[in-house]
Amino acid sequence: MLLLADSGSTQCTWIATDGERHATVRTRGINAVQQSVERIAAVLAELPTGFCAPIQAATGSVPTEGADLSVVFYGAGCGPQFPEASERMTAALRRHFRTPRIEVHSDLLAAARALFGRGEGIACILGTGSNSCHCRGGGIVGNIPPLGYVLGDEGSGAVLGRNLLNAVLKGHIPLRDELFAATGLDYEGIIRRVYREPAANRFLASLAPFVHAHLAMPGVRQLVTESFRDFARRNLTRYPAGLPVACIGGVAAHFAEILREALAAEGFTLCRIEESPAEGLIRYHHGT
Repeated sequence: MLLLADSGSTQCTWIATDGERHATVRTRGINAVQQSVERIAAVLAELPTGFCAPIQAATGSVPTEGADLSVVFYGAGCGPQFPEASERMTAALRRHFRTPRIEVHSDLLAAARALFGRGEGIACILGTGSNSCHCRGGGIVGNIPPLGYVLGDEGSGAVLGRNLLNAVLKGHIPLRDELFAATGLDYEGIIRRVYREPAANRFLASLAPFVHAHLAMPGVRQLVTESFRDFARRNLTRYPAGLPVACIGGVAAHFAEILREALAAEGFTLCRIEESPAEGLIRYHHGT
């Protein structure tokens, strides 16, 4: 029995699979850098004990007891750049599932394996945050640091939300009343939410649907286009030329048309866009 997990800061998708049968459940997201051991344990406790019962019945395994169970966790705040957080995540998974067969990797490696398998290319994440890498053979061989939504994360939901607020509140895009109605916040409330409350990146990314709903407005469409072109200029141009480019994530999937146009304007052709790495990870781990 294999349990795959793909986690961002907002949501985690868990997939129990034996290669032929799959069962999927979602919990809150886990960011091992930002969250304490107690908060990670609380998220793991959200997993229903019977979510993979059909597979258990077919294979005779009992995942919550650790019988014949291997866990591969891909998550934000994990991987070689975060050794302490990765070890903390490994320990939490080992305690919860009671199996020594635990692997913890970055969400970027999940994107690379889901998009390119054991092939070569530039794998990109465009979701709440953004990231990219040069991947080959199921591993990462080069990465331009994303730097987060304050210093980087070009093309991400958080940056789209940040740029929208800038444009609306400074009067460049006439959607002030609509924005206040959609968020339930006034000017003071938005400033408080961004600067004085936790998880500002998630709040900013939550504005992406508002952006999408107003794409017919030229100023909004231009805002999105420029963010994607900036992603290409500041990240994709730093990798070897001629490699195929593929993207994964909610922002990539929901803004696919503009994303393709923007990257084409910078000389890149997208070969693939996926909203989730789930199916690609199943293929990768089962060698199909």
